[in-house]
Parts: sequence; C-alpha cells; structure tokens
Amino acid sequence: MNGQGHVAYVAPTLKGPAVIYHQDLSGQEGLAATLSAHFQCPALLVMTYNETVLLYQLYVNGDLADTYVSSPHEELELGDVAADGNVEVLCQAFEMEHAEARVERVLRRPTHPTRGYALAVNRHGELARALGLPLFAAGAGFNDVEMGELPAGQGFDPGQLKKTK
Repeated sequence: MNGQGHVAYVAPTLKGPAVIYHQDLSGQEGLAATLSAHFQCPALLVMTYNETVLLYQLYVNGDLADTYVSSPHEELELGDVAADGNVEVLCQAFEMEHAEARVERVLRRPTHPTRGYALAVNRHGELARALGLPLFAAGAGFNDVEMGELPAGQGFDPGQLKKTK
C-alpha cells in the first residue's frame, strides 16, 4: 500500500482478516481489487450512504464477484450493476456456507426505523457477525480513526493499528 501511495489505517487481527480504513473514498474499489488479487483472497468493501444505506462490493482474487445495496437511493449512481447481493457467493468467499440463512435475513431485512434496520451500521455489524468478520469494522472509518475515535470490539488491538505513509 505504501508503494502505491495509499493512505490508510490497517488493523490486523490475530487470526483472521485485516480491516483497512482507507482515506480516499473514491479509490476504495481499486484498492480492494488490488489487495484481493495480490493476496488471492476475498476483499469485502463496505460503505454506507446517508446513515441508512449499506453498500458492499465483494472482490475474489481481484475480480468483482458480488454487489449489494440495502435500499436504492436516487442520489447513488450504481450504473447497470445488479446490487441484490448473492448470499451464496458471499458466504462461499468467507467459507461460511453454513451461515447462508442468517446472511439472507440480514441482507433482506428492510431499512425502516421500527421494523428493520434503522441504521446501516447495524446491518453492517450483523453482516460481519454472520460472516465471522471483525465486528470493529462496522461504524468506523478513516476520519474517525484519524481524530482518535478508535473502533472497539473483540480482536481490535490499538497497539497493532498502523498508518500507511
């Protein structure tokens, strides 16, 4: 990441995936694809919009394999990409096939203040939990970490958090 000029915070975990808080929101897709190709692994890029919309892009070995948007929004430019999310592809990427029913419920539950997910961060946290991914990834971003608002949760070690140059 340093060699390509990416500015980010990287939070490694003891046994599992790293969480990357990238500074350049417009460059996240390229970084996710590059890291996925380089390490021959899945990379799940998760973003929120307007506090209520959750979006993800899943890259597997550098290729875009799946996309999801929790609820369409006229201000989001999604192009021709189908964004329903493919539960089977997502679970397979993280070897969590046994969690397909749970992931399906998380993705399909409506965005609604009383009958669903009021905030995208809640959906993100439940998705991370269902896939066995670090919970501290949900609700934090580069600017939060930069201002000293560190994520919290099992597996997060502030002493291991590194900023790229």
